[in-house]
Amino acid sequence: MTLTDGHRPGATEDVRLRVIDVSAAEQRLTGQVVRTPVRRLPWLERRVGFPVYAKLELQQHTGSFKFRGALNTVLAGLRGPIIAASAGNHGLAVAEVARRLRRPANICIPVTASRLKRERILATGAGLIEHGNSLEQATAHARMLAGEQGWYFISPYNDPHMIAGAATIALEVLDEVEDVEAMIAPVGGGGLLSGLAVGAGTRRPGVRMFGCEPERYRSMSASIAARDIVRVVHQPTLADGLAVNLDADSLTYPLIRDRVESIVPLTEEELAAGTLALLVHESLLVEPAGAAAVIACLRLAQAGALRGPVVLPLCGGNVHHTTLSRIERYPYADDDLVRLLDLRGRTVGELPVSRALRMEPSDTGEPLADAPDARDDQDAQVRSWLSRVDEVLAELEEYTDYCARAEVLVNADVVKQVRVDCELVAQRLAGVLGRGGEKADPAEAVRAEIVVRHAATVVASAQAAFDWCAPSHAQATVGQFFDVGAQDSPGANYERYESAAVARVESQLTEVLGLDPERHATTATSSGMASYALIEAFLLRHRLRPGDTVLLAPYVYFEAAEQLCSLTSTHTVTARSYSVDGLVEDILRHRPRCLFVDPVANTAQQRLVDLPGLVQALSEVVTEPITLVVDGTMAPAALSGLLLDSPPPVEVLYYESCSKYLQLGMDAGMAGLVAAKVELRPALDRLRRNTGSILYRHNAQLFPRYDRAFFGRRMRRICGNAATVARTLLARPEVAAVADVVHPASGEHPDDAIARTLPYAGGCVTFRLHDSGANHRDQLEALIEHMLDRARRRGLHLTKGVSFGFNTPRISAAASMAEDGAPFLRLYAGDRSAEQVSLLARVVGDAIAAAG
Repeated sequence: MTLTDGHRPGATEDVRLRVIDVSAAEQRLTGQVVRTPVRRLPWLERRVGFPVYAKLELQQHTGSFKFRGALNTVLAGLRGPIIAASAGNHGLAVAEVARRLRRPANICIPVTASRLKRERILATGAGLIEHGNSLEQATAHARMLAGEQGWYFISPYNDPHMIAGAATIALEVLDEVEDVEAMIAPVGGGGLLSGLAVGAGTRRPGVRMFGCEPERYRSMSASIAARDIVRVVHQPTLADGLAVNLDADSLTYPLIRDRVESIVPLTEEELAAGTLALLVHESLLVEPAGAAAVIACLRLAQAGALRGPVVLPLCGGNVHHTTLSRIERYPYADDDLVRLLDLRGRTVGELPVSRALRMEPSDTGEPLADAPDARDDQDAQVRSWLSRVDEVLAELEEYTDYCARAEVLVNADVVKQVRVDCELVAQRLAGVLGRGGEKADPAEAVRAEIVVRHAATVVASAQAAFDWCAPSHAQATVGQFFDVGAQDSPGANYERYESAAVARVESQLTEVLGLDPERHATTATSSGMASYALIEAFLLRHRLRPGDTVLLAPYVYFEAAEQLCSLTSTHTVTARSYSVDGLVEDILRHRPRCLFVDPVANTAQQRLVDLPGLVQALSEVVTEPITLVVDGTMAPAALSGLLLDSPPPVEVLYYESCSKYLQLGMDAGMAGLVAAKVELRPALDRLRRNTGSILYRHNAQLFPRYDRAFFGRRMRRICGNAATVARTLLARPEVAAVADVVHPASGEHPDDAIARTLPYAGGCVTFRLHDSGANHRDQLEALIEHMLDRARRRGLHLTKGVSFGFNTPRISAAASMAEDGAPFLRLYAGDRSAEQVSLLARVVGDAIAAAG
């Protein structure tokens, strides 16, 4: 918009100009504030066609430009107590100034202000007064107290000293950047933009001024359009720092009216894009109010309103994590913004040329102890899938015979094609059977795995070609079924309720877990989180009452923790310790109805919990019912089924993902399980049906067949491989000097005694680099790339990605997601030969040592 209401530039009343003493402010603030850097923004320059400079006021004390004005106001001769009203940058700035100058200060905030803002203000030593549900109400209360108590009220923008403090930004910019043509700043109350206009006017009067404001909160432009101060209706905006109405005696209103050419309204999408653009291109985290000028610059350039070098003050860096999350997930649709944010990728010409020094691998020559060969078990799986193919072919024959007798239509060509596909995959399976050996090329195991996974998809697809999710069980002429045994079934043939394939998987998992089917029930679900959701649904309906407490171990799987903590009907508390004594102490203190705990924590430390000891201790001390929920994904099927038999008042519910270890590394489909006392089976089945969390038939048919002995052998090999890698790396001083190496069975784990009671403790080795600055995702990703490069040159089988349980080792930059948890390296050791395990230890160790 163009600002025109009959006033000429420079027509502001002289009395107001005389009060705003920029020269005095410059003298007061020199050496007292950060002279924030000025940075070129080449990525924005390419879009607008002229130089763009950013003044990084987010690096000012307290994270915003407000510190300048607050300090100038107090240094201007102010005596006695001060008070300010703010739920953001202004309140923090005034509080910090008061702390530095040892002045008594109170900050008035609305009762709705976030806990984080309260804590930051209180940390300065300032007083905190809570009043009203809005900033306006808090401001009115602060003004009243100032009048009653004789305190000095510091406005965030309607104060000549605040404006003069902001004006020093323009002075610093003009000292560093020649030929500045324009400055663009966000507008809320107008303190910053007024200050820039006044400051530039004293040093270089020809500099043009532009503003920008949220489209949802156009208090300044609305007032100028109305030629008087007007109030706008409050609407939520990402740029909450700009969501203010002007004071009736606003000093900034006439300054902006007379000195600013136009104010650009910005949508919520544009406000979000400003913050994200600076994060993507500059790695600067700037709040939407402080980053708004970025998009305003783009829009003004597109309109042809700018010609030369432009300066953008990035005036605040205090971003709440929830705001950042919203910005990252915003559904950006504007083509200009999408290109600016690189959301559609770059052309080949825009990609930088990659360069890196070649790093030679170093070989320690230290062999690892021989591990059990996995090839025999792989051959067993090949034979299992050969049997499955034979079963499908037999079912196909039975199906076609039944249809012929019942005069049900079939497509002979489709039947023939399915039969040919099955026979072909059977030939491939037979071709890889027995081709490996103790000294076989490791690539043979990979080729066999590919054939097995293909066989699984063919078997499942062959059945899916004829079956239905809600199959018919009686028909005339037209059939919608495949399982002949389900014909004339009295049950509801509905996949969300049950299926023969799911029942078979549940029976297998019951045996693998070492459970007694007469006392225990295993319920198959569509994923590990579906298992959690099923347990949560059960607890909310059958165990938890409103107001009950749920205790979490110091770490439980982050998605489960998020779900639990978001429940509004219960109170969630995190335990202080993994030890039995510590957990029992917290249970006695908080009296929870439920306790969630993982036997092995999915963190860099991989802390263990002694579950048998915990159950025993609870049975001795608790007098009220308590349900212990256990996620065994990190150490699958490693716990005794006797835990489920715990007598009242202790109850145990067990769950885990079947997409990892329990799927033998095939990773062909998601799955999960819940294990509990058999008496709970009806309730769990009903909830599974009603929530749709069942393991669906196709994924059940993809699930490999094996028994407990087979699974135990595989897990012991995997755990042994991981322990071997960990011990080897711990024995290398150059590795230990760079990173902590953690595996529960390494012999140096703090929970070594618990690990020795388990048949295996998982296959993940975790690393936390001693240089805390290196434990960031980008640095860890670079380290992983070095590992992969070494692996390629050394013939090591290694993949990069999340999850674990595969045959092939895998490396990832995992994040524990616990409170303040940082990313860490997680190496899954895999089920490979002793030679590959030895090579894995050397390659990983060399890469980590080189990182130091």
